[in-house]
Amino acid sequence: MMAVAGLLVLALLGPPQPRTYYWRDPAGQTHITNTPPPSDAELLDSPPPPAVEPGKTGRPEVVRQSAGLGGKRQALSPGQRQAWEALDQRLAKARAEGDRHTLEAVSNSLIQDCLWGSGLWAMPVLPFLSVTLMGFLGWWLALGLRPGSRIPMVAGFLLLGLAFGHLLLNAFLYHPQALRLRQNLELLEQHMGTGKAPRLEHRALLQLRYRALEQAAEPFQSPWRFPGEVKTLREAMRQVMVEP
Repeated sequence: MMAVAGLLVLALLGPPQPRTYYWRDPAGQTHITNTPPPSDAELLDSPPPPAVEPGKTGRPEVVRQSAGLGGKRQALSPGQRQAWEALDQRLAKARAEGDRHTLEAVSNSLIQDCLWGSGLWAMPVLPFLSVTLMGFLGWWLALGLRPGSRIPMVAGFLLLGLAFGHLLLNAFLYHPQALRLRQNLELLEQHMGTGKAPRLEHRALLQLRYRALEQAAEPFQSPWRFPGEVKTLREAMRQVMVEP
C-alpha cells in the first residue's frame, strides 16, 4: 500500500523539469543547453519573455501561492520583476494600437496558468482516487458480512470517499488556485500598460471577486461554486483589462 501511494504521488507531481542554461563560450558564441556549461563559460541571464504580438499571449512568470490566505505576499525575484515590466510595456503597445484581442488573451492566459500550472492540472484526479480506494475498502470489509449488509456497507464507504475527495479537492486544488489567482491578478492590475492603477470601481469589483473566490475555496462549500466564481472573475478581469 505504501508503495502504491508513493507511485501515485510521483505520478501527480510529474517528472522534474530540467534547468535551462544560457552561457557564452570564450569565442563569444552564445549557447542554450540543459546541461551545465564548462568552467570557462560565462553564465548569462535568462532572456525576457517574448514580445506580445497580435494573437499571442505574453506569459509573465507566475508567482506561486503563499502559505495561507491573507498571508504576506512574496517579494518578486529579479527575473519575475523583469518579466512583469516587459509585459507592462507590451500591453502599453497593444493599448496604443487598439489591440483588444491581445489584452483579453493576456488576461485569459494568466488565469489559465494560475489555475493549472505547477502540477495543479493533476489534482482533479484526487476525488476519483478517493472514491475508488474507499469503495474498494468497503467492498473488502463487506465480504465478511451477510449478503443483506454488503450493499449498505459499500454505499456508505463510497459516500465517505466522495466527502473525503471533496475535502482533498478544496485543499489541494481550489485553495492553491484561489491564492495564485489573487496574487497574480493583483500584479496584473499594476502592469496593465496604463501607467496607473485601474479605476476605483474596477478595483472594488476585483476585490469583491477575490473574496468570493476565497470563500468558495473553503472546505464545506459546494464543489460547483468555485468553478462558477472563476468564470465570474474571468469576466470581471476581461472588463478591467479592456476598459481600465
